[in-house]
Amino acid sequence: MKIMLGQMLDQKGISQNKLAKDTGISISTLRNLNHNRTTRISFDVLEKLCVYLGCTVGDLLCLEQV
Repeated sequence: MKIMLGQMLDQKGISQNKLAKDTGISISTLRNLNHNRTTRISFDVLEKLCVYLGCTVGDLLCLEQV
């Protein structure tokens, strides 16, 4: 599973710092998500990202083919 947060932020012209400030998600959590250095994501964080970015879970998460 790959998290497409970096691509989404680039498309919308939003920085990680702005996203952290506006959503209350810690910058370290966002960095880990952005660099795919996490093994899980909470529903709360996922919901905040989707609402803020105006996207669906499917826009943020991508199943990688092995």
